[in-house]
Amino acid sequence: MKIYITKPRYVCYGLVNFLILLCFQQTCAQTIEHNAWLFWSHQQKISERWQFSADVQVRSADKLGYINTLLIRPGIGYKIADNKTITIGYTYFGTWDKEKEPKIYELENRIFEQFQIENEIQRTEITNRFRYEQRFLDQQNSKAFAQRFRYYVQAQIPLVTNPLFTKGLYLSVQNELFLNVQGKDQVNDNFFDQNRSYAGPGYRFSENLDLEFGYMFRYQIDKEKNIRNNILQIVVKSSF
Repeated sequence: MKIYITKPRYVCYGLVNFLILLCFQQTCAQTIEHNAWLFWSHQQKISERWQFSADVQVRSADKLGYINTLLIRPGIGYKIADNKTITIGYTYFGTWDKEKEPKIYELENRIFEQFQIENEIQRTEITNRFRYEQRFLDQQNSKAFAQRFRYYVQAQIPLVTNPLFTKGLYLSVQNELFLNVQGKDQVNDNFFDQNRSYAGPGYRFSENLDLEFGYMFRYQIDKEKNIRNNILQIVVKSSF
């Protein structure tokens, strides 16, 4: 089997873009945390145009103290073109704070609408995703409603792979921006909500299974404090 090695300049472009994204992060955060996230993303083809998607994510508290977040996000998508998909879905987002007495559990239910575009540039896979969320928050016996816009861009850059990039080693680089469109006074009193930048190696076992292991930097504005998260993330992507 002939092995293709991506030219170094394409890898450098991805790394440079990632570093630029980090430089644009705000630096006035008051709190620094260290977390770990385990993320599984799956797409199931239903028919030529329809598909089912599901994301499950488990997050740790600061310094891996305990599991404090569970996210479950199913959705139904329709391909309006070979590389364009619209999706509608629901998100369960539960968080626990075991360090406070009494212990706190906060629930957020979301409905989301999404438009995703996938392109390929010299075997590098580029994904642009636009997501609009309706957030129903239940925090310490108070209920609130807010809406948020998210823009996500990712590049999967093949490093050592077969000619069709159906198997082999790659580099994943991504960034996601979160903006409060409605109800910011219920969230953090700020139009800017958070930003996530990520980079890490991945291995494609087949067309149906990817595994990634990387670093994410998240800058988040809260009502009481701004948080800088250093996150170790493991990602499993499957599709059938």
